[in-house]
Amino acid sequence: MIGTRFLSGASGRLLPPSIPFRFFMAALVFYLLFWVALFFNAEDLTSYMIGSGPVLAMIHMATLGVLTMTVIGASLQLLSVATRKAFTGFWVCRLLSWIYIPGFMLLTYAMFASWHMGMMVGAVIAGIGLLIFFYLIIDNIRGVKGMGAIMAHCWAAMLSLLGLVLLGILLIIDMEHGIIEDHLTIALSHFILAVFGFMSLLAMGFSYILVPMFALAPAPPEKLGRLSIACNMVAIIMILTGINTHLLVVSLVGAVLAMAGVGCYLYGMAGTYRARMRKRLGVPFLLIRAGWVMLLLTIIWGVAGLMDYWPENGHTLFAVWAILGWLLTFLTGILQRIIPFLSSMHTSGSGGIPMLASAMADERFLVVNAVGHLGGLFFVALGVILDMGMVIKIGAGAGFIGAAALLYYLFIITRHMIQNQSVKP
Repeated sequence: MIGTRFLSGASGRLLPPSIPFRFFMAALVFYLLFWVALFFNAEDLTSYMIGSGPVLAMIHMATLGVLTMTVIGASLQLLSVATRKAFTGFWVCRLLSWIYIPGFMLLTYAMFASWHMGMMVGAVIAGIGLLIFFYLIIDNIRGVKGMGAIMAHCWAAMLSLLGLVLLGILLIIDMEHGIIEDHLTIALSHFILAVFGFMSLLAMGFSYILVPMFALAPAPPEKLGRLSIACNMVAIIMILTGINTHLLVVSLVGAVLAMAGVGCYLYGMAGTYRARMRKRLGVPFLLIRAGWVMLLLTIIWGVAGLMDYWPENGHTLFAVWAILGWLLTFLTGILQRIIPFLSSMHTSGSGGIPMLASAMADERFLVVNAVGHLGGLFFVALGVILDMGMVIKIGAGAGFIGAAALLYYLFIITRHMIQNQSVKP
């Protein structure tokens, strides 16, 4: 089983817990602040298209703040275990946090305040941080034998990361100097590379490790994973080509391939889930499965948009389902499971046996988080459909309660880990 291979000798390749947990803590702080920002700017959400301001800041708070922070923390820890190549330069991992987190904060504030120079400086600093992340991941996966589907997801995600950083800086330059003829098309390309190229491909790739491990189940067939990533990579290339050349048929073919790639991924995950030995998977897998449903709905809704079947605010609903429905829901479920898992690896009970999550913190906080997040998703999507800011505010309030519960859960887990850590960082 992949879980057994994954955990074999894992303790010797663990990073100091301060490295991944600083990213998880930052992610959950910005998860909380995202809901606050959404509450106070709910009226502007459905009318937003392009340009700086609170909505652009909110989008990046969710993507660069919550999702990317989570992806960085998880990738740095999990890849070193999966590839059996431990990171040796811990100072580089720490440097990444010292550069990326302040850069992201400056960028988001500048977007909120429509401060162009701040956006430019923040984008460059955060971009340098992401390039350090790119270097760390590529250096770790280079030359790895086996796990072809997982490694292909990582390579494709890292190439997407390069593209989104370049396009992001270009878009900020264009806001001031107007050098791009079609700003909206480049912004859409940036969105696709960020949400579906970088973050979605990494989320899918790590699913082939994490879902079998946590469910005690066999991994999906390697051929299915390879077919999925092949379809998704070609789909992203064709969709980007289609929207930039205004060739609808190319984009539609890419969308069909995306549906095939996502279908292969979900089919493999469904098979793994059905074959699990651990029957009770708890609240985290409720969110993970909800994220899978939202991924499918997002792709279908995207195809409807390409065929010009969207209502006036269809683009907003697409962004809500893609970011809040698919990625935030899925990665929140992963965080719920991975936080106590990593903490247990750094602590031990008698005989060095990792401690159970239930012994470290009250898991009812996870229920509050799940209810709050899913309730927030429902009401925000409903508010967008009805174009009612008050309904979106209700969703933001529910999401805030859920985010606060998960942040407090992380705080308790971290405090327990510090008190019981067997090997100090």
